[in-house]
Amino acid sequence: MSDLADEVRQLREELAATRHRLDLLEDRNEIERLQYAYGYFIDNRMFREMTDLFCDEGCWIEIGQRGRYRGKERIHRFLHQVLGDGRWGLLKDEVINHVQQQPIVTVADDRTRAWSRARAQVQGNSPPDTPHFLLADGIYENEYVREGGRWKIRGVTVTMTFYAALERARIWFPSAPPSEAFPPDAPSQPVDERLGRQFNPWHFAHPVTGEPLPVPVSEPAPRTA
Repeated sequence: MSDLADEVRQLREELAATRHRLDLLEDRNEIERLQYAYGYFIDNRMFREMTDLFCDEGCWIEIGQRGRYRGKERIHRFLHQVLGDGRWGLLKDEVINHVQQQPIVTVADDRTRAWSRARAQVQGNSPPDTPHFLLADGIYENEYVREGGRWKIRGVTVTMTFYAALERARIWFPSAPPSEAFPPDAPSQPVDERLGRQFNPWHFAHPVTGEPLPVPVSEPAPRTA
């Protein structure tokens, strides 16, 4: 009887350990999606949606040598007013890309906190009439917290490794036209004239709020007296 009890106890311990490892893998997957969503939102200047990824208590953001901003209200003001120059979304022919790469996610054993290190490759022509095309590289060391049963960003720290402003002769958006020799079965999705190019609709909702994601067409900057 003792041998059977020991075997049952061992199986229960192994099952609990396996469940814990699976939970940690699910945590890492959710955190990676959260970080990738951050990249897409900053690509499209969706500053409200970016801010909603942060936790309600004790959050911060620090980008390069711009200083650290604490709290969701100040994070949103920094993103919208400083980075965004008072404008949400993209103008026609505007391009900004923050390609998220090489994420290494570490989750605390109690599954309440986590950290990641990742790389961003940045490309942009914002505002679209700038005579230069920006290339940059940055390293993230970010912190996450489980709040209300959901993973959220606690802190973003980006250290930039370089910037390069390239004088540009031409940037264009249309691809090659449909083949006349081998016509397609259906037309491509149309160009959104507000952006000056095609835009793939979002297949996912906001990771934290669950709200549908809009096409990032820029709102006019507020007028100042």
